[in-house]
Amino acid sequence: MERTNDHERAIAKTVDKKLVEYPGNHRYTIIGEVAESLDFVMSASDSQFLVSYVQLRRNQSISPSNSK
Repeated sequence: MERTNDHERAIAKTVDKKLVEYPGNHRYTIIGEVAESLDFVMSASDSQFLVSYVQLRRNQSISPSNSK
């Protein structure tokens, strides 16, 4: 999934971190924890990216992304 801006890169990095730390957490828990931990207010498109990215990552093997 292409990350096109700084917010999406920060969201992806945080999702990957949370999934590695707590692999058994339900996706809604992960979404809430990520949203609360970000240092910016998410736009509607940021929120959609978060939900889509969590779904994608939960369907893949969990390993850190190449986000920088």
